[in-house]
Amino acid sequence: MPTHYFTVSLCAISVSLACSNNAFADDLYSQLLELNKLNSTFHSSQSSLALEQLTPLTVLPADLSGNPASISMRSTSQGIAVLQDRVYFSPAPYAAPQLQLLPNLLQQQSVNATPMANMAVGGQGAFGVVSYQTLQVAEQAEHSKTTLEGNTDSDYSVDVNWGVKTKDYGMVLAVNYNDASSSDHLFNGQDTDRQTTDILFKINASSLLGARNPQVTEFTYQFLDDDSYRSLLGLTQADWQQDPMRLYAVTAADKHQGRHHKYQLSHQVALAGGDKVITDFYYQSYSQQLNQLNQFDGQMIDARSLATIAAFERQPTVNGVAVASLQQDNDYSSFGMQTESVNQYGAHQIIYSARYHTDKAEMHFGDQQSLWQQDLSLMSDAPNALSAYTDDATAFTSAIDSLFNWAGLQLKLALAYEQVDVTREVDIAYVGLDAVDFSDSDWMPQLGVLYDAGDWRLSTDIRRSWTAASAGNLDQEAQVSLHYQVSAQYASNRFNAGIKTYIQDFDNLHVSCDAYASCADSRLWVQGNVTDVLTKGVELDLGYQWDVGSVQLPLTLHYQYSNSEYQTNSCNEIQGCVVAGDRVAWLPEQQLQLSAGMKYDEYALNANVFYQSEREMGQFGAQLQPIAAQWRVDLAANYHFDRHNEIYFRIENLLDETLVSTASNSGIRSENGRISYLGYQLRF
Repeated sequence: MPTHYFTVSLCAISVSLACSNNAFADDLYSQLLELNKLNSTFHSSQSSLALEQLTPLTVLPADLSGNPASISMRSTSQGIAVLQDRVYFSPAPYAAPQLQLLPNLLQQQSVNATPMANMAVGGQGAFGVVSYQTLQVAEQAEHSKTTLEGNTDSDYSVDVNWGVKTKDYGMVLAVNYNDASSSDHLFNGQDTDRQTTDILFKINASSLLGARNPQVTEFTYQFLDDDSYRSLLGLTQADWQQDPMRLYAVTAADKHQGRHHKYQLSHQVALAGGDKVITDFYYQSYSQQLNQLNQFDGQMIDARSLATIAAFERQPTVNGVAVASLQQDNDYSSFGMQTESVNQYGAHQIIYSARYHTDKAEMHFGDQQSLWQQDLSLMSDAPNALSAYTDDATAFTSAIDSLFNWAGLQLKLALAYEQVDVTREVDIAYVGLDAVDFSDSDWMPQLGVLYDAGDWRLSTDIRRSWTAASAGNLDQEAQVSLHYQVSAQYASNRFNAGIKTYIQDFDNLHVSCDAYASCADSRLWVQGNVTDVLTKGVELDLGYQWDVGSVQLPLTLHYQYSNSEYQTNSCNEIQGCVVAGDRVAWLPEQQLQLSAGMKYDEYALNANVFYQSEREMGQFGAQLQPIAAQWRVDLAANYHFDRHNEIYFRIENLLDETLVSTASNSGIRSENGRISYLGYQLRF
């Protein structure tokens, strides 16, 4: 270990936007954000709005080309589990770790970010957990509502939450529909459409008559339907400076279709003495169809061909030009069962957990040839279907997590073990794909000490993190690191502060073709390894609320400093070669989020400011392209006529900044410009 450097994370209370003092319920290891408060303030389904307030996370926001927000945690983008109601939200976290899905923000009650993860999650969450809690049945009986919203781009959305609660059972139904279309950005005037439908249904029942112990059984079903424009092609530097919101007409046929079904059956038994047992059974499936431009005039798109595309769009030729799109028809599925037993021994607590999980990714690739014509329209041939490969993974995870308490002193001892079996079956030899069959397993220990002095809380932790390699990992090397953290928090009635300092020393870091790098087709199914990476950081959260008469003025600040460097020269299939001493290319060194609000009687006004320092987004075989530091400001105003009726106004990107999402050989992609929203909400 070359040095001991520590980071700071402030688990602030976001007053009107974040959490209250119960943010300290998880021993300084996590940061909780109350989404019901955030949703009531901004009424936005944008994931980045919430996740930017969680200091362990680095957020790459959604872009104008339809690509959704993506996250990393303390320099890692894999080995980060996205959970919802205790189970994986991603449909195949082991077979397809490169696929990252995030839940609809408006259907969640809270979200929790934990860099020193709960051991029960196992290897796929060993480097961090983002855990969502869906809308609670018990609360929905009092908070049924309907929301209608439209914006200056002529988009509209409808959101309905309805609940029933009786003594013996409860139910909640949440439906969100969005329709967005714009013809302003494609040069040929063609629409870029997006329609999404999200449905959440939950029903639960309490104990049967005569039951010895109180019990609750709950069934949850979720459905997501997404049809949208999605392209990886950006703009040349010259076109970006002229109009960052435009899209090249050659991407008009780029699209994404996704269908996600998730089923979960949960059972909880409350035993004597505060003990309880929670058991979950889950199954989910996700079908995905993608069509994305990848070749121009017979060549893979790079900086050179991108300039030719821009020239053709300004002066199209009579004969047109040949282009090709990569088509994907992928199916993902997973099944699992897990149980957790929480046992109280006086002031001490021991949690035993076990999980069996299996998932599959069936990947189908093909291409479609098209002619980009003089009128900038596309004339396409029939698609060429090709079945590429199937990845299967099975994991068994067991863990014990103990907390021993003596007055204000708490000792945390945890140990997890995971066995992962991975196979890849290749149907047709394609771009060097090979069949794979291997197993790996390891132990993950954690030691933590916490001291609670009332308003002050101090802790120090050390853990070994391990995530098994995917089938696409040519070297079959697991991602491994030692993680050290020192934390402190202070909480009073009006002021809250928290700081974490950490160091994470990677023996091996996994990278793949995610939002940080636009990869050639032959690398889409590869997981790369970067040996010996050192990450040091500080995370800080502050929260304060002034009460001036009947006016409430909440203020929160979240700050992240991260310095992640390669320690040795190495090469991999994704990034190419890296040099010792260079910073990890996709991470901003500093990130800041500031929230300020004013509430007076029926009126409320809230502003959200987000800052990221310079980033460098790399692509295989290309020089790094820096992205300058960026600011974004969002504003929300609300007026409550009475307890049932509310009208609200929201402006995203208030200053209309030209914000870069990614930049690589395939061009510069932007976030949205300034958009204004007007909405009405009825509570009943």
